[in-house]
Amino acid sequence: MNRLIASVAAITALAVAPAAIAVDRALPQYRVSVTAAAPATTSPSTGTTSPSTGSGPSGSSGSSSSSGSSDSSGSSGSASDGQQPGNGWWGGRGSADQSSATTSGTQIASSPGVVMIDTVVTGGEGAGTGIVLRSDGIVLTNYHVVEGSTQIRVTTGDSKKYTATVIGYDSTNDIAVLKLADASNLTTATLDTAKVVVGDKVTAIGQGGGQGVLYTTSGSVTAVDQQITASESSTSANSETLNGLIETNAQIVPGYSGGPLLDSDGEVVGIDTAASSTTPITGYAITISTAVSIANKIQSGDDSGTVHIGKRAALGVEISSGSSGYGPAQQSSSLQVMAVLSGGAAEAAGMTAGSIITSIGGTSVTDASSLTDALDQHQPGDKVSVGWTDASGQTHQATVTLGTATTN
Repeated sequence: MNRLIASVAAITALAVAPAAIAVDRALPQYRVSVTAAAPATTSPSTGTTSPSTGSGPSGSSGSSSSSGSSDSSGSSGSASDGQQPGNGWWGGRGSADQSSATTSGTQIASSPGVVMIDTVVTGGEGAGTGIVLRSDGIVLTNYHVVEGSTQIRVTTGDSKKYTATVIGYDSTNDIAVLKLADASNLTTATLDTAKVVVGDKVTAIGQGGGQGVLYTTSGSVTAVDQQITASESSTSANSETLNGLIETNAQIVPGYSGGPLLDSDGEVVGIDTAASSTTPITGYAITISTAVSIANKIQSGDDSGTVHIGKRAALGVEISSGSSGYGPAQQSSSLQVMAVLSGGAAEAAGMTAGSIITSIGGTSVTDASSLTDALDQHQPGDKVSVGWTDASGQTHQATVTLGTATTN
């Protein structure tokens, strides 16, 4: 993912104009820029903050068949069918900066119903946290914790290790549900779906820094019902909007993603999801009521709306996150085919490296995010139309049978 320069715009308690802040996904795999929309409820502060800039460490970049990365100078990486797990920051994707990263909070041995999640992606690893919903191994986490992974390992509070699979996910709302293999009698978390209010004391727990241990950090709720738009960088076209978030001044850092935000009774009120790269840190959590509602749909097999069950459909291409100079077609879009995978749908259609994918199933696609969204409307085995422009500028349309993605 792009390295970014953090900026904070002045904001008052009754601000109407959006406040631009740079934030990091609380997982090592992601650095994102967030624009916070006008809040429904803000913190009681009546002053303003002066604009400031800063920067944080970033991991080493690279490209592979299942990951995409791009540094601030615009160099290209690649991603399979729109998935871009990105560079590691703390303990993910082979980050070189792990030793210099600053973790936040106090180390703890364990917390009831909290697990550590470690993933393998092509070319590296990632780390995050999860919440045990059922004693037979059903775990709730952020989708970005497991997105693009080929293997998932989960460590419970008693140090037992399990392999896990993704039952389903909602990438729009950044929720995933995992099933631990051969798990039983696990300690579950206690949930509280009641709404929090500004001033409530909260505690975040997570695998801070992806170091294989849990940390805890405390603070209070500074705002509720927040909306943020997350992207790879301040100039990236790939973005997602999350709504109804809890804002907190608890010092959430990468690795906390998917972990619980607890109230003063030790009950889960939210899922740690994103945090600013500025100082002091502003954290964001998805409400547990929203998360559980989505998790229930996933567990019931309700593959509708934004919920997707099982592996996603795949076109069988590696796409670029930036220009790579393949002929005139590269001028028109960032969604460029770097390689066509053997035996995949794209190869069968006659697509070649250097092509620009323009549509899936009649839906226009312009970047990795829109390609992923379009594919998520289909299942492996579906027949869909695909449009593309080849490196010479000639347009094509074909009907293909989608394959099954090898990554989550």
